[in-house]
Amino acid sequence: MSFQAPVLKQIPGIRHEFSRIGAPLPANLFFCSQAHTGEVIEASTTLPSGIIRGDAVFTRTGRPIAVITADCLPLLISSEDASWVAAVHAGWKGLHGGIIDNVLQRFAAKGIAAHQLRVAFGPSIKPCCYEVSPEFIDTLSATQGHLWSQEQAPWSQKRPAPRLPPEIAPPPPTRPDSLWFDLSGYALNLLRVAGISDEQIEHCEHCTYCSSPTLASYRRRGHRGEEKSFQYSWIGRA
Repeated sequence: MSFQAPVLKQIPGIRHEFSRIGAPLPANLFFCSQAHTGEVIEASTTLPSGIIRGDAVFTRTGRPIAVITADCLPLLISSEDASWVAAVHAGWKGLHGGIIDNVLQRFAAKGIAAHQLRVAFGPSIKPCCYEVSPEFIDTLSATQGHLWSQEQAPWSQKRPAPRLPPEIAPPPPTRPDSLWFDLSGYALNLLRVAGISDEQIEHCEHCTYCSSPTLASYRRRGHRGEEKSFQYSWIGRA
């Protein structure tokens, strides 16, 4: 069963879903050719899906928009008056490349301030299963380390336990100096810096790797030889 976020369900005129593998999708769904960039596309009613490069979609039309993920973090965003909505493919490269600021600038250009937005996090890989190298952390810290304190850094040396009881065993570590990256925590830090308060955000504790086989995981597929699969996170204005 797919699921919805209460923070968006409370907005009249907004429909959305974080769809599990194989769930039915709305008609005429628009999505981009994603490339882990910071690019934002404004969708019309006629743009073709899956061709235009971008990693966030922004619209005021009634056409539903989506991002496609398999470990990366999907964000669904709506203005509180339901006039504009966005779907964001937030992998670490896109986050590092400024995709959150780019999307919020699109809202601001339409007269919608940060405090007027509501943001829902979808399922993504969690730090229980997201092993990274010290070099990876050095890359982030070199340019963005000033955005968080040591206590709020989006990684840990000690591997955290899964946030939900796992249905699939988390992967064993591959090196003794591994760190465990919190992709959702990274996005949360960037949203806070951009002026989004915690009260505007709905979190999701589902880990795409270990919480359920009905969630798509690029890393799990590589470890277990599963068939290629994705999930769609979509939002639309009624």
